[in-house]
Amino acid sequence: MPTPQRGISLLESLIALLVLSIGLLGVLGLQTQSLVHNRAAYFETQATNMAQDMLDRIRANSEQAADYALTLGDDAGGSGLPATDQSEWVADVATMLPGGEGGIEVNNRRVSVTVRWDDTSSPNDIRQIQLVSEL
Repeated sequence: MPTPQRGISLLESLIALLVLSIGLLGVLGLQTQSLVHNRAAYFETQATNMAQDMLDRIRANSEQAADYALTLGDDAGGSGLPATDQSEWVADVATMLPGGEGGIEVNNRRVSVTVRWDDTSSPNDIRQIQLVSEL
């Protein structure tokens, strides 16, 4: 009478557990990448909203559009509504985005708003968006 095999079920179970573990590690890697890219997309959305906010402020005060000019990375200066709008906007950009900076170029009736920030998804990388509008 032949002896029954022993340990085969245990070996199959261990192989199945190994395959399952590798699959779960793959899912974990995908989840991590998803979180990184979601965060990058969030920052880009915030930057776009902030640039649009400044364009709206300039449109609301188009008579003083030239006073809104601001070099990228500089602090707001001057007095009046344009300076107030600039200082609030620069503070918002710096608060909402990592390493956030903003700049505004005004050329006749054409306004260009630039927002730049550090990209947290890849080290030492800087992201930037620029919105341009005619007044």
